Amino acid sequence: MTDANCIKIIIPGDHYFGWQIQANQISVQQLLQEKIKVLTGAEVAITGCGRTDTGVHARNYFAHFDLQDELVSKLKIRSLNAILPEDIAVHNIFHTTDDFHARFDAISRSYVYRLQLVKDPFQLAECYFFKECTELNINKLQDAAEIISTLSEFSSFAKTGSNLLTFPCNIMESYWSNPVPAYYEYHIKANRFVRGMVRLIVGMSINLALDKITKEEILKDINLKKQISKSYSIAAKGLCLEHIEYAPEKLNQLVDLDFRI
Repeated sequence: MTDANCIKIIIPGDHYFGWQIQANQISVQQLLQEKIKVLTGAEVAITGCGRTDTGVHARNYFAHFDLQDELVSKLKIRSLNAILPEDIAVHNIFHTTDDFHARFDAISRSYVYRLQLVKDPFQLAECYFFKECTELNINKLQDAAEIISTLSEFSSFAKTGSNLLTFPCNIMESYWSNPVPAYYEYHIKANRFVRGMVRLIVGMSINLALDKITKEEILKDINLKKQISKSYSIAAKGLCLEHIEYAPEKLNQLVDLDFRI
């Protein structure tokens, strides 16, 4: 008999080709499956809460898998973290019900893009160093964020070759902040995201702030459902999946096995 389980993970993405297993590349999914097999002897298929691009970080990533009842006790956080690379950390292991699905049960996903304009080695782990200027017009960045808040269709912000046929997303939050000089954050929350969407939004925002494109040009392209002119997909380096939201009744299905560090 198998037991349904869920794990919560922190993943800096610098050294991995995203979450999903890819031929001849190192992915987070592959490493977790391999290390769980080392501890339990069982082959598991882990389903993540979403696909992350190469280099994207995740501070609060959920994934689920099935494991035979008698093997669950072998899966302890301390042991799993000891054999995982030092830049992947499992924070919780939960028992859950058979109908829990890490991806399809998620009702929202929150991302933050962190951008620094002055080189700071202490920030480089999670920020992208944008060398092209020393200041961005925060008002124009907010104009870009407000445009995103009004949209429900995102074909203009989909990565080329994504092979999607529909592009609906329900935006719940979209704003820029500038908490300290030369440091900027873009916050966005939605029920789903199309591939490459956040990085293209950030690139559009920067181009607007630098007067490389006008608000009118952006709105025209959106109305035509074409990719934004002078499209700019900023580096994955500064992007982090910050939070996955589940309905209370789904969270109540997660029973912490308390195999904590």
